[in-house]
Amino acid sequence: MNLNRWLTILLMSIFSTVALFADQTEDLRKKLAQTKGPERITILQNLYDLSLEFDDLDYQLRCINQLIDECQKQDATHEEADARVLKIILFYNNDLNDSIYEQVPPTLEFLASTQNWKNYYETWTVLVETFNFAGQTNTGMKEVNAMYEDAKMRNDRYGMGMAYYAMGNVYANMYNHEEAADSYQKSIDLLMKIDPHPLQLSDIFAYYVDVLEQQHKYEKINEVTDTWGKFLSDYYTEETSEAENRRGYYYLGCAQGALGLNDLERASQMLDEVKKRCTSEEGWLNQRWLYYRGELCKKQGFFEEALALNDRRMRLLEDTSDKSELIRVRKQRAEIFEGLGRFKEAAHMYNEMYIINDSINAHDTKRQLTEMNTLFHVDELKMQQAEEKARLQMEQARQQLISFIIIASIIVIALVIFIYIRMRSAKRLKIAHEKLEDAHEKLEETHSKLETTHQELLTAYDQLEETTIAKERIESDLRIARDIQSSMVPHTFPDREDLDLYASMTPAKEVGGDLYGYHLIDDQLYFCLGDVSGKGVPASLFMAQATRLFRTLAAQKMMPAEIATRINDALSGEDNELMMFVTMFLGLVDLKTGHLNFCNAGHNPPVFGSEFIDMLPNAPIGMWPGLEYEGEEIADISNKPFFVYTDGLNEAENRQQEQFTDERLLEIMANTPFESSEKTVEMLKAEVEKHRDGAEPNDDLTMLCLMVKK
Repeated sequence: MNLNRWLTILLMSIFSTVALFADQTEDLRKKLAQTKGPERITILQNLYDLSLEFDDLDYQLRCINQLIDECQKQDATHEEADARVLKIILFYNNDLNDSIYEQVPPTLEFLASTQNWKNYYETWTVLVETFNFAGQTNTGMKEVNAMYEDAKMRNDRYGMGMAYYAMGNVYANMYNHEEAADSYQKSIDLLMKIDPHPLQLSDIFAYYVDVLEQQHKYEKINEVTDTWGKFLSDYYTEETSEAENRRGYYYLGCAQGALGLNDLERASQMLDEVKKRCTSEEGWLNQRWLYYRGELCKKQGFFEEALALNDRRMRLLEDTSDKSELIRVRKQRAEIFEGLGRFKEAAHMYNEMYIINDSINAHDTKRQLTEMNTLFHVDELKMQQAEEKARLQMEQARQQLISFIIIASIIVIALVIFIYIRMRSAKRLKIAHEKLEDAHEKLEETHSKLETTHQELLTAYDQLEETTIAKERIESDLRIARDIQSSMVPHTFPDREDLDLYASMTPAKEVGGDLYGYHLIDDQLYFCLGDVSGKGVPASLFMAQATRLFRTLAAQKMMPAEIATRINDALSGEDNELMMFVTMFLGLVDLKTGHLNFCNAGHNPPVFGSEFIDMLPNAPIGMWPGLEYEGEEIADISNKPFFVYTDGLNEAENRQQEQFTDERLLEIMANTPFESSEKTVEMLKAEVEKHRDGAEPNDDLTMLCLMVKK
C-alpha cells in the first residue's frame, strides 16, 4: 500500500513539473507576440532553455533557430554568438556529427569576426572532440594542431591551454599515455595562470590522473591532486551540487594515488568521501567508485566483497562502448576469481579480454615491443655466456687436435710400410680409387641438385604463403567494408498502424553502390532509393556520401527536389574526378493524407499498384553542378503498394543473358495479392533468384515497398 502511494506521489510530481514547464512556455509565447527589441531576445533565450526540459529535438532546433534569426534581425552580434555556440553544443549532446562538421566552420568565422575568442576556442574544441570520439583521431590531431597554431599566433593563453587539453584527449584515445600526460600538464600550466581560473581545469585534472595511473606514476598523482584541491577551494566559495560532484572526482583521484602506493587506509577514507557525493547507481562517479572500492577490497583480501562490487559494475557495462573500460573491469574480475581459487572462471574472463583487445591492440603492440626489447638484452647476456663457453671448448679442441696429429702420424707411417709391402696391388687400388672419385663427384652433383630443388620449394612456399595472407587480408577488409556499408542503411522499420514499410539491399560484389533510407518526423516520412554508377569499393564510398547527405538534409525538413539539388551540388564538380553519379528517387509522404511529394533523379519509374508512374526527366545526381531539380506530387497513394527498385531487378540476367524485364515485373505485381511490404520484397527477390537459375548477379539488387493505410 505504501509503495502504491509513493508511486502515485511520484507520478503526480512528474506531471506537475511537465505541466509547469508547459504553462511557462505558453505564457512566454503569448508575451513574445506583444514584445519587441532586446526583451524579445531574452524571451526567446528563456524559451530555448525551457525546450531542453522536453525530449523533442525538433522543437529544440526550432527554438534555437528562432533565437538566432531574431539576433540577426536586431544586429545583436554578442547574443547571436552565444546562440550559435548553444546550437553547436545541442548538436554535440545529440551526436549529430554531420551537423557539427557542417556548422562549426561558419560559426568559427562568425566568432572570429566578433573577436569572441573564448567561445571561438571552446567551439573549436567541440569539433576536435567530435572527430576524436568518432574514431577519426588523425583528423582530430590535425584540427588540434591548427587550433594551437591559431591561438599561438594571437598569443591567446586560453586558446593554447584548450588546444593542449584537446590534444591530451586525442593522445589518450590513441593509447599514447606519455604524450597525453605531457599535453595535460602543459594545459594546466597555461590555464592556471589565467585569473579567474577556467572551470575546464577540473576535467583536465581528472583526465590527467587517469593517464598517470596508466603509467603507474602514483607519486605524481599526489602532486597533481594537491594542486587540484587548491583549485577547487579557490573556485567554489559556496557549497553547491556542482561543487560537490567535482569534489567527488577530486577525492577519487586521491584514492587512485593512495591505492597505487598501497596506502589502503587513506584510500578507504577517500573512497568514503566519494561515496557521499554519488547521487545514483548509474552515475559515472558511482561506477568509478564501484571499480576502485573493488580494487581496495581485492588488495585487502576481501575477495567476496570485491566480487559483489564487480557484479554491480558489470551490470552497468551492458550499454557501454568504451572497450578499454570493458577490458579493465573484466581484468579486475579475473584477478578476483584467481584470489577465490576459481581459475576456470578467471581464464574465461581473460579470454573475453583478449577478444575485446583484438580491436584495440595498439597498446598491446607497444607493450610487446617493450617485452621484445627486454628479451633482446637477456639474449645478449646469454650470447656472452655462450661465447665464453665456446672459447673453452676451442681450447679443449686444440689440445685434442695435437693428440690427433700425433696419432695420425703414427697411422701414416704404418700405412706407408703397408703400401710398400703391398706394391703389387697398387694398380688395382688405383683403379678402385678412380671409381670412388667418380662416385663422389656424382654424389656431390646429386646433392647440389637436391639443394637447388629444396631452395626452389622454400621460395615457392613463401610466395604461396604471402599470397594467401594478402588474399585473406583483402577478404577480411572487404567483409568489414560490407558490414560497415550494411550498417549505413536501416534494417528496422516503423511499427505503425498507418504505415507498412520494408526495404532490402543485396550487393552483387562484397560491397556495392545501391542505397536506400528513410527518416520519420512525426507523420512525415522521407524515403529514398538510389543506384551509383559502377560497382565495388568506389561505388560504395560514393553511396556512403549520398546516404549521409540524405539523412542530414531530410532532418532539416527540406522538400525532395531541394534535397536532390543540395546532394548534386555536394557530389558534382571538380572533386568528382571519377565522374561518378547516382540515380535516385526521393519521396516525402504525409501519413495522415497519403499525399506524396517526390523528385526522380534519372531513376527507374516506381510501380504504384500495378502500373509505372509518369515522371519528369531530371538528370542523375553528380554529373553537372548547378542543376535545379524539379519536384512532382501525387494527391493520395493510400491503400496501394508503392514500389521502388534498382535496375538489378528488371535487368537481372540468367545463364542465357535474358533479362527479367519490366513487363514481367508489372505482371507479377498485378497478379500477386498484396499481403505486406516485406512479403512483396522477399517474393520479388525469390523470383529474381529463380530467373537467374544459378547465374552470378550482374548488378546490385535493392527494393523498397511501402503502403499508407487509411
